[in-house]
Amino acid sequence: MPPADPRDAQPDNEDTAPQDATERGRSSASENGSSDGPRAAQREPTARPREESSQAAAGLSDVSREAAHRREEPYATWSSERAFVLSTAAAGVGLGNLWRFPTLVGENGGGAFLVAYAIAVVAFAIPFAALEVAAGRNSHGSVIASFRRLGRAFVAFGVAVVLLTLMINSYYFVVTGWTFGYAVESTLGAPPAFGEFSSGFASVWWLGGTGAVVAAILAFGLSGIERAAQFLMPVLLLALGGIAIYGLQNGAAGEAMDFLFSTDATRFADPGLWRAAFGQAFFSMTIGQGYLITYGSYLPRRVHVPRAVASIAAMNSGVAILAGIAIFPLVFAAGLSPDAGSELAFETLPKAFENMGAGGILAPVFFWLLFLAALSSCLGGAKVVTAALREQWRPFGQVSAVIAGILAIVALAVPSALSYSAAEWRIAGEPVLDAVDRTIGSNGVILAAIGSSLILGWRFSPGHLCRQFGLRHGAARTLAWIVRLGPLGLGVLFGVTTVT
Repeated sequence: MPPADPRDAQPDNEDTAPQDATERGRSSASENGSSDGPRAAQREPTARPREESSQAAAGLSDVSREAAHRREEPYATWSSERAFVLSTAAAGVGLGNLWRFPTLVGENGGGAFLVAYAIAVVAFAIPFAALEVAAGRNSHGSVIASFRRLGRAFVAFGVAVVLLTLMINSYYFVVTGWTFGYAVESTLGAPPAFGEFSSGFASVWWLGGTGAVVAAILAFGLSGIERAAQFLMPVLLLALGGIAIYGLQNGAAGEAMDFLFSTDATRFADPGLWRAAFGQAFFSMTIGQGYLITYGSYLPRRVHVPRAVASIAAMNSGVAILAGIAIFPLVFAAGLSPDAGSELAFETLPKAFENMGAGGILAPVFFWLLFLAALSSCLGGAKVVTAALREQWRPFGQVSAVIAGILAIVALAVPSALSYSAAEWRIAGEPVLDAVDRTIGSNGVILAAIGSSLILGWRFSPGHLCRQFGLRHGAARTLAWIVRLGPLGLGVLFGVTTVT
């Protein structure tokens, strides 16, 4: 790794290109709260990548800003704001919104959870997500490089985030393999019971298939992710919309809508409800997992970050609510419980499809939908790992970094896959996958999100927020205190609910 520029510790130095005296004066005016701050921010010079075309730039290798300025290689950028929004939304949608969100709605009282989730997204998730995107764009590097730019003391946190994402991917690839297997099985015939599916070594084989698909897409660089998102998101929305229409016409629509949108105000006094809502908001927006920093590192300067992040949040939340509208009419029509937990996707819904006599059509559509959504999240998580490898270890080229990263993920995933196989690997009597999910996937994600928000909130000055988000100084100062104090409150909530 090259020696750190002394300016790396100053996030307010938005560009590494030299500035003349006039430009420095404009930057200083923004920092000192001049009313001309946002206009000065728009006039600031930016270090633009050497692009032949937007799509060509998207296909370039993953390199850091420092490497680009040394003229080793030009660095990649998204071809458009739309490509960034679609790709980032696809990375967040995944199983978190199609599988985890309906499960949490069912377990936390329906409408009350939706209200708490909406508050969490608007008041906290969007500002923190915008900070992570801005941090990535500011450094134009991996998660490690982005935190190093904030100060050498934060390098260890950047490494920890990459390792956390690596561990989460290790079991997420296994679950994605399940959806892959169920999609194929339901297309060829009736989907098997989960106990039957996991009685052999199918989890291991489908894990390998998932890794191969992810590696093939990432080998094409940023353009591979763009093209995948441009295909996955429309197909996902069409399939989910089709299931929702079928469910509303043929399922228990009234009962489902009442469950989803009627609110029991007494539930708001439950700290567990707020923990679940904030956890899901951070999980679905991928805060603290490196996705936003990594994807933001390819973001052109011309893109308006708050608008892009708001679009991502709206798309994520819309898919989550649409998933509830699609799933719960079928569940209630079949007389099944909406709080079936993680069994909802693999056990409860296939029974609902079968009871309605539409299993031959709905089951394949639903499981291909689940697989495509999960695959989009796998792409984002693997990109965090492979981008860090590409940047931190020079011998890696683009393809070799992808191969090394996917092999690392799959190797770590094997114990989780074997825990749901004939081998039945356990940790203290608990399947390895469940143990990793409980310790790393749930608690680890929340802690990483709080830690990332704290670091970025306190290292980004109001002047820097003016430049990044086009805000006037008063609004930027208010936002600065929100993002500084918000994580402290979330830390208290997390601590209290953990103890109780």
